[in-house]
Amino acid sequence: MADVNDVVHKQMVQDALAKKFGSHECLLCKYEAQYPQQAEREFQRVTNAYIRLLNELLKKYLSEIRDAARLEREGTRHDDTSDLVVKVKAVFDQMAGELERSTSGFGLYDKITAMAKLTRKLSIKEWKRAVKATLGIDLLDDYYTGELYRELMRKWVEDNVGLIKTIPQESLGRMREIVLEGYMNGETTTSIVKKIQKAYSTDRRHAQLLARDQIAKLNGQITQKQQEDAGVDEYIWSDSGDGRVRPGHKRLNGKRFRWNDPPVVDEKTGRRCHPGEDYECRCVALPVFNRHTVDLPMAGKVVVDMKLMT
Repeated sequence: MADVNDVVHKQMVQDALAKKFGSHECLLCKYEAQYPQQAEREFQRVTNAYIRLLNELLKKYLSEIRDAARLEREGTRHDDTSDLVVKVKAVFDQMAGELERSTSGFGLYDKITAMAKLTRKLSIKEWKRAVKATLGIDLLDDYYTGELYRELMRKWVEDNVGLIKTIPQESLGRMREIVLEGYMNGETTTSIVKKIQKAYSTDRRHAQLLARDQIAKLNGQITQKQQEDAGVDEYIWSDSGDGRVRPGHKRLNGKRFRWNDPPVVDEKTGRRCHPGEDYECRCVALPVFNRHTVDLPMAGKVVVDMKLMT
């Protein structure tokens, strides 16, 4: 059962906003909320710096692997017990140890936590602008920094630490196999180094895409929580308006949906999701305010002032 004070506050808010709604049942958002590009860029900087820890090790140890290959090819042995295989494994074991130490000192958890806070800050800023532009009121500054998001943020941070932490270690393992298989198959050192560089570039790109995808997901989750907490049951799908928007999302642009009934984003598979939930989705949900359900955390003085104005 809802708290009596909550019910009273909700009724006060609705009474205070009655003039804004006039004869309308709903008010569409008058502000075009923006996707948090700044948070995405900052997160990509973090992932790039983290992946560069591996690149620094490659620069440091590739010369040892080249020297071992040169010495091996001056001899006649090319089996699994050769000095080259032993040397390569020893070098990569040493690299793995150094990588573990450098990643442990990187402060990944704290940096990703900072990304979560930045995304929340930007999302709250856009939400407050939307409410101000549409309903003409200012929200309480500290309402959206407490329990409402604590569990959501904690889970997002832990999930992303787990996702990003594994990238350099797994990449190093693949590079070790590239080197061993390459030399055993008689490939040139130049060819092997190119494969290593390609593997590094692929993993770096993967980390960048991961950053974009995860910021979008967190922004979408925060947006949904903000709107549902404010009694907003519906939203207008708004895409980013550029050439990267996928056809399924462009088809939804400007259309109205309910939070309890996500739209179909892929007609072939029937996959459904809200803005920000699809892979690398930069779309946002613009709130549709309903006069009978709206419930915003306005300060008591604001509510009184608005009632006097009506």
